[in-house]
Amino acid sequence: MNLPDLPVDELLAQLQAVLNTAAPYLVALGGLGAAVWVWWTIRRAALVREALADRVQVEVIPTATFDPGEGEVGRWARQLGRVHHAADGVPARGSAVRLRYTAAAGKMRCYIEGPAAAAAVLNMPGFAEVEVRTPHGQADIRPVHFTGPGGTP
Repeated sequence: MNLPDLPVDELLAQLQAVLNTAAPYLVALGGLGAAVWVWWTIRRAALVREALADRVQVEVIPTATFDPGEGEVGRWARQLGRVHHAADGVPARGSAVRLRYTAAAGKMRCYIEGPAAAAAVLNMPGFAEVEVRTPHGQADIRPVHFTGPGGTP
């Protein structure tokens, strides 16, 4: 039985029989797909809210002779672009980096804000003549001590 040998009416009847058989399964599959989509949307929104609630902020303080070159600016931009990758599992809306500039008493201050999961990348200095300060300090970081040969530190 070749396709060109069948009359059009018989082809339509076979197609209708196949669709009638598959219709309940297609409806169930569509309902399941819609439920998964709703669940994923709610989960993603919860991840974004959680990431936006748990953000860190660092202050960037340049020296008096700070004058970055084009290469340094590009390197710093790539470093800030890695924040999204360092905050693995956080949707893009929740892993965005925010630069905040304020001026108080004639001094301009620059703050970088991002997800807590990427705090290590935010704390990395991007320029040679810039100091990065965290408001909470580094008290929670303890040095690692390795024992040498014979058990001596």
